[in-house]
Amino acid sequence: MDKKYDVIIIGAGFAGLAAGLSLKKNGLNTIILEARSRVGGRTETKWLDDGTQIDLGGQWLGPTQDRMYELADEYGVKTFPSQLFGKGQYHYLDGVHDNEPEEMLELLEAIDELADQVDLDHPHESPDIATQDRMTLASWLSLQTEDKEVANFVGRMLAGGLLASDAGEVSLFQMLYYIKAGGGTQSLLGAKGGAQQDRVVGGPQAIAEKMAEDHGSVLYDQVVKEVIKQDNDYLVETRSGDSYSADHVLIAVPPTVVNSKITFTPELPVWKKKTLQSILPGSASKFHAVYEKPFWREDGLSGQRSMSEGLIIESLDNSLENEEKGILTFFVYGIDSIQLSKLPEAKRKELLIDELVHLYGEQARNPEHFITQDWNEEPFTNGCFSGHFTPGGFIKYGEYLQSEVDGIHFAGTETATIWNGYFEGAVRSGEREAQKILAKAESK
Repeated sequence: MDKKYDVIIIGAGFAGLAAGLSLKKNGLNTIILEARSRVGGRTETKWLDDGTQIDLGGQWLGPTQDRMYELADEYGVKTFPSQLFGKGQYHYLDGVHDNEPEEMLELLEAIDELADQVDLDHPHESPDIATQDRMTLASWLSLQTEDKEVANFVGRMLAGGLLASDAGEVSLFQMLYYIKAGGGTQSLLGAKGGAQQDRVVGGPQAIAEKMAEDHGSVLYDQVVKEVIKQDNDYLVETRSGDSYSADHVLIAVPPTVVNSKITFTPELPVWKKKTLQSILPGSASKFHAVYEKPFWREDGLSGQRSMSEGLIIESLDNSLENEEKGILTFFVYGIDSIQLSKLPEAKRKELLIDELVHLYGEQARNPEHFITQDWNEEPFTNGCFSGHFTPGGFIKYGEYLQSEVDGIHFAGTETATIWNGYFEGAVRSGEREAQKILAKAESK
């Protein structure tokens, strides 16, 4: 142990990087410990041999995600609009339609009305939380409509498309909280004018890399194993045998990683430990099929599809601006993602290609590249997109989401009240905790 720091930050995703930059700009000496050999957390960019950009994780920005756009502008990282040529399609009632079922739109409107009542800053004080947090989204949907397919479709779009989970494993309140934090269902599900409006040249990881360079003190391959309180400071030890000392520790990794990777001495108090244990990761598998050209546009289609049945819940045109290659990106969520991961890679590909052919025709049969990213298998993530409370979790632990334990602070998109689950929420959470630490440092 060579020196003592003001703050040790664990995790170089957007929360940790944003916190580090904020603390550095205010004169505190910080170091960021990252378990991986890269920054960016739940975003990662892969480059094919021909230079084609593939976003393996989170990839979009949209209106009101102001801090992310500010960071992109500050570091000279360009954005470009998602490719939206032609019309989207919806598969339900054994047919293909250009619009959602009318009853689905009515359900989404009803959900938005309920979400408006959520108190994001004090979730445990929200009206009807006692009922809504004990009821799953699936149960609520079944009470709203007798059409099981419509109920299932809405559940797949919301619990699947937003929380990478099944509608039967998340509470109605958890869904409402997430929707309120993201500005409503249209904002969250939309492309133009919504959360999927823009992409980043080089992927969001390009922004994270610039932030890390600006901070200047990120150490890689540092897997933290223990945080030990010593009188008035903290000792952080890694698996490689390194140790670091600081007045404060800011933990900016997913709650499931905190639970599975880090030991605390003394142990965290029960209320904080139970809070972290009650936040489960989503289950998301992301796939990219790369073709010589975006052939679906020839039929006037956008590539955006939502399905009420099948492994694939949604697909989209993920081609790059002004590039010839056509890229179909599609997702498998929840229990289907877990079951798919049990199969041999060749079998997984066969099943998914068959579904693509069903959706897009024989031209989808033989992609030039087929790229899989199963975030369930990432040991320092344990699942994506973000974590969510188990039913009843908000009632018991919602007020402790942002709470620190003495000098140990917790950031991450799961703790955000604005754009919870997104990069924007992560950045804001890191800056929030940085302000708390600065206030403590100034009061000494």
